[in-house]
Amino acid sequence: MNRTTLLTSIVGGILVLSAALHAETGKAPGGAYELKNRSAFRIDADARAPFWAIGWKRPKGTVEEVVAADAPKVRLQPSHFTVTSILGGNPPLAMINGHSFEEGEVLPVVSGTERLRVVVRAIRDGEVVLEYEGQQIVVPIHRPELGVRRAAQKAQAPEFTIRITPQK
Repeated sequence: MNRTTLLTSIVGGILVLSAALHAETGKAPGGAYELKNRSAFRIDADARAPFWAIGWKRPKGTVEEVVAADAPKVRLQPSHFTVTSILGGNPPLAMINGHSFEEGEVLPVVSGTERLRVVVRAIRDGEVVLEYEGQQIVVPIHRPELGVRRAAQKAQAPEFTIRITPQK
């Protein structure tokens, strides 16, 4: 018999015998564990937390003020946009408010006097995903009924823009 095999057999036998002895007594080796002191981390409100990156400073104001400052100024809705057709080629194209756009293009959206940077993030089967300042807008395709004609259509402006009214 090989020395390694013999040694492995002896160690395995000792482990099996040890487990059997502990099962009979019902006690864990060394007794039961008892927690004496629970550790805790406390820090003053004005102190620099040691987990922050070096040089990082706490923002001024309360958490609610900081979150409100980061929120987008205009809340866009899927109803602001009309997707009438999607072409799933390479690159995929979507007809948004009467003009075709591909992924990565910026829509010419104007709210009041401010131009908004709305980017076409994804064109999928049946929907288009737009992004504005971290806000994602999923616009489903609108399939108008066949044979419906609009009697009074306004003339298109020479420069194409999507105008929305700001909601408060």
